Amino acid sequence: MKRSYLIAAAIGIFSLSASYAQDSTKAKKGMENRREAMYSDLNLTQDQKDKLKTLDEDGFKQMKALRDDQSLSDDQKKSKMMEMRKTQKEARDKILTKEQSEKLDAKMKEMRAKRSGAGS
Repeated sequence: MKRSYLIAAAIGIFSLSASYAQDSTKAKKGMENRREAMYSDLNLTQDQKDKLKTLDEDGFKQMKALRDDQSLSDDQKKSKMMEMRKTQKEARDKILTKEQSEKLDAKMKEMRAKRSGAGS
């Protein structure tokens, strides 16, 4: 009987870890797809693509760490997220030309409008 419980527990743990790995892979693919969609019509150079990819990946890790931080209140997290987004936008604007930045801002504004409209 104990052996059955032990086997069931081992299978459960294995299933959870496999599921977590798949979720992590899905999140990375989702981030790559969003990045590709956002930057697709900006005519980026390879150097810009590489820098933006690094910037986005770092931002994703920082946001995840912030969301997982149990020592902060929701208001503190929201405030820090806003700061992080502002810092990330400033860094992105240093990578992009003025025209690319304006085009990206318009695209992001449009995406936010669609998202908020979809929730209504």
